[in-house]
Amino acid sequence: MKKILSILLVFVIVASCTNEFEDLNTNPNQPSTASENLAPVFRYVQRHAFAETRFNTWRGNLIFGSRFADQWSFSFGGTWFGNAAGFTYDSGWTDAAWDDPYSKVSGNLVALIEGTATGGAAEDVAVNAITRVMKGFFYQRMTDQFGAIPYSEAGTAEPTPIFESQQDVYNDIMADLGTAIADLKTVSGTHGYSSDDLVYAGDISKWIKAANTLRLRMALRAKDAPGSNSASVITAAIAEGGFLSSNDDTFAVDRDLSNAQNLFNGYSDIWYTWGPPAARWVLSNTLVDALKANNDPRLFAYAQPAQGGTVGNAADYVGSVVGGNATYIGAADFTTFSRPNHAIYTDGNIDTSVDESIRATSVMPSLIMTYAEAELLQAEVANDAGDLATAQTHFTNAIRGSMEYWGVDAADIATYLTDPSATLVAGTAFDQIALQRWLAAYTYGYEAWAVSRRMNVAEQLGFDTKPFGGTSNYANTAGGAANVLPKRLQYGTNAVLLNADGVAQGIQMNGGADVMTTKLWWDVN
Repeated sequence: MKKILSILLVFVIVASCTNEFEDLNTNPNQPSTASENLAPVFRYVQRHAFAETRFNTWRGNLIFGSRFADQWSFSFGGTWFGNAAGFTYDSGWTDAAWDDPYSKVSGNLVALIEGTATGGAAEDVAVNAITRVMKGFFYQRMTDQFGAIPYSEAGTAEPTPIFESQQDVYNDIMADLGTAIADLKTVSGTHGYSSDDLVYAGDISKWIKAANTLRLRMALRAKDAPGSNSASVITAAIAEGGFLSSNDDTFAVDRDLSNAQNLFNGYSDIWYTWGPPAARWVLSNTLVDALKANNDPRLFAYAQPAQGGTVGNAADYVGSVVGGNATYIGAADFTTFSRPNHAIYTDGNIDTSVDESIRATSVMPSLIMTYAEAELLQAEVANDAGDLATAQTHFTNAIRGSMEYWGVDAADIATYLTDPSATLVAGTAFDQIALQRWLAAYTYGYEAWAVSRRMNVAEQLGFDTKPFGGTSNYANTAGGAANVLPKRLQYGTNAVLLNADGVAQGIQMNGGADVMTTKLWWDVN
């Protein structure tokens, strides 16, 4: 009990320093009462793990994830993030991706897990299991960015937590997801913190699907890695059988435009708080060209035409190179490129800087996992087993599901499904599935970047290297990504200064220097 209360007191202190106290209903003068109701902590963790504040949304998911995945670009005049920015080491940006998540999520996960465990002051089987699922989602993202990380001791009273290898973190998460699923199957309906569940409003059946889909995501990512136990995990996940089964199961957190602070509103706060085009962004030429190549109608759902262009006319959709050099940027105007769909960054109002006929019909939530991804994971399993017919069924479901989620007309979906690219071919099926995984991860840069690395989408689409010099349009990223797709992020400054031994462990486990070109354990192709 004393350990739980000390963790909760730390939580209250952290929360009160972030101007988010309106999310809490705990009284710091009555910690024993707080320990019996951890619903505010549950909500707080979901906010910071899945719909991060502006600080890390901007850096982790946008500057790093979506740009390293070659989906969004800052290569135009007037940007703050042109040239090699992000592709060369910047301690402030990297620290954001390390410090903010660890400081806000890790300790509160520990408080939730210990407090809701058997014998805990807030004992609750369902909430405990769901918290472990949330823990899995969080640490999968963190290890996919950095490699070896603090895990089992993260968020505890240990001031210098040990680092654990990506292999060990993956294996532990996948095993814990299995036990969480088993625990959740002992209960039904909704859990006790439903009103604070920003993902599934308490629906236990959807949390089971999410947990099973996550362990399949991880098992497939690690299937070719040395010492992987993916085969048994894949078998268990398929035997369990419950995956995200419709767009209603989408794992996402809605934005709250009524929040005056606007800190948890995805990309809108970044887009509107500073004068254009300093903190704005456009689609990459890689993404635009990939969509155009197959007449994919998601082009018109993912993006707007360049200013003055016509909605629905593919020729008016233009992408910018990612990591452009000074010459390219100096000649490129923000208005000549396609911006994201207004729904992605809207603050609920018309964007008056473009044609006023372009407005959001909805507000995009912060996406973490989609139904389309679940179908594509199952397509990969079937393809690995040589069952192309079953793989095709899942592949078709995924394309349809993704397009429906983005509001593509049924007639356009039907037309696209007759395109040769929508039919799997034995020799290219893996690459076809990989490309659809990359497309389905649009707006969730963390996952799009991981797919790019593990499934060779970067090589398939030609952005695995960024040639520098001569007539190239690209900036020199020597000293950072070294003109290749970044493989990981370097460790945060505070970790290096305060936990040097742990960082040394991590570097050794990663099998290479603490640089952006060191491959992760599962990145073997």
